[in-house]
Amino acid sequence: MKVILLRDVARLGKRFSVVEVPDGFALNKLIPQGQAQPATPENLKRVQARNKEVAAHKEADEEGLRTTLKALTETPLTVKVEANAQGHLFQAVKAADIALAAAAAGHPIEVAALHIDTPIKSVGAHTVGVKAGGVSGSFTINVETK
Repeated sequence: MKVILLRDVARLGKRFSVVEVPDGFALNKLIPQGQAQPATPENLKRVQARNKEVAAHKEADEEGLRTTLKALTETPLTVKVEANAQGHLFQAVKAADIALAAAAAGHPIEVAALHIDTPIKSVGAHTVGVKAGGVSGSFTINVETK
């Protein structure tokens, strides 16, 4: 019997995938527990429409991230923090701080997309990586004292 999974099911598949399972397993376990629904033509159309919508939304997000990354590559982002006289920061710059500074500069970016190789604990120029979906790259931030 073909079913559409409503949740990730171990050793079967991911959410919204269509899988073939034994009739008894589908009728006695998956469907009653709300883990799947029968793969009727109507349900398949709904899932396909949802998958198309998700793909279009993902493509739009990736295009927005490419635009943001290009803008941040052209003009370095400045993050102002408190530091001592030797240029050491009192608190390390985190991905959330960089995302806030980017949003303030008009280039919103998600915290989960930012990757910092080593903690940023000094004043100066630092490279921050970006990776989300099919988009990856890096840009420079300038850490300055307040």
